[in-house]
Amino acid sequence: MYVRSQVSSFGSPNSLSSLFLWLLQHYRCFPKRKMKTGYFAVVTVLLAPMILMDIFQVKAEILDMADNAFDDEYLKCTDRMEIKYVPQLLKEEKTSLQLLEDVWENAKAKWEVRKTQLFLPVSFKDNHGIALMAYISEAQEQTSFYRLFSEAVKMAGQSRKDYIYGFQFKAFHFYLTKALQLLRRSCEDSYKNVVYSINQNTSFTFGGLNQARFGHFTLAYSAKPQAANDQVLLTIHTCFGVAIENFFDKESERIILIPLNEIFHVSQNEAGNNLILQSTNKTCSHYECAFLGGLKTANCVENMGMKNQESTDLPGMKGQEATQIPAPAPAPAPVPGPKTHPSASSGKMLLPIFGTFITLISGSAINLFVAL
Repeated sequence: MYVRSQVSSFGSPNSLSSLFLWLLQHYRCFPKRKMKTGYFAVVTVLLAPMILMDIFQVKAEILDMADNAFDDEYLKCTDRMEIKYVPQLLKEEKTSLQLLEDVWENAKAKWEVRKTQLFLPVSFKDNHGIALMAYISEAQEQTSFYRLFSEAVKMAGQSRKDYIYGFQFKAFHFYLTKALQLLRRSCEDSYKNVVYSINQNTSFTFGGLNQARFGHFTLAYSAKPQAANDQVLLTIHTCFGVAIENFFDKESERIILIPLNEIFHVSQNEAGNNLILQSTNKTCSHYECAFLGGLKTANCVENMGMKNQESTDLPGMKGQEATQIPAPAPAPAPVPGPKTHPSASSGKMLLPIFGTFITLISGSAINLFVAL
């Protein structure tokens, strides 16, 4: 989903300016730390008004193909990534980002208790379960980690360079993506169970395309919520979504986690307040094994997958011949492979683009406001 923000009446320029001045006046009261930490605190304070403004914005999300999202499915490099690269990436990224460390360790404790009660595929490893447990827990609570990770995923696919240097969740994204692939059932099982999604802070507007991807990992529920006048309800028929209610003792309600790159046909009811998303039984990606050198493709390359090829069309399903969905931007210039690129969390990375930088410090800024 491509996000456009519109400032609401919750925050006025005068109030934000006053807060900005107050923060500057009280910065001298903050504890002094090492130069690197102190500099980070200064930048956080200076950017605080913009971050606060973003918090009080009403965001109108337009369903589209989410071409800026990082959508790698790792289909051709799963074993290489999982054995040779991702374990070290996870260590680096947890060391670099304390928020990730805390979320991971909390989910790890929950997973150790829960995994013995689940029937899992043989190839489903602990790290898959921890990543899944972490994301679902944070998404349900709408925590700062959830917002930070989701925003990073939405923008990290602008180019491979953005992913390599600016995305601090490479390992987490890998494990979460593989967890959904391993747990996925046939389309016949998942498509018939309608689920719904709505966000109290977001309204959805049909952008004119008949196909769309979410562009971020999305939770949907079997219980149909009541949408406010300015909100739009999403009615979803998914083929790639995974039922995860058993992970949290919530068998009374069906909870589905939908991958970011599933392609849906989008239609609208007569009233215009209900978008109907019907899976095409396909995903598509601009990236394949980006960490190992794969560049962004100009087209979103469709992938049906083994289970998809065995499935048959269900009534109402919007299927079509496999195609490549055109994207407006050309592929970026070649970038060196992983051996010549440091991890985004190694401490040797180049400074990411300004927008990505703001995303990475948003969580810290929110915690700073709470502390104040």
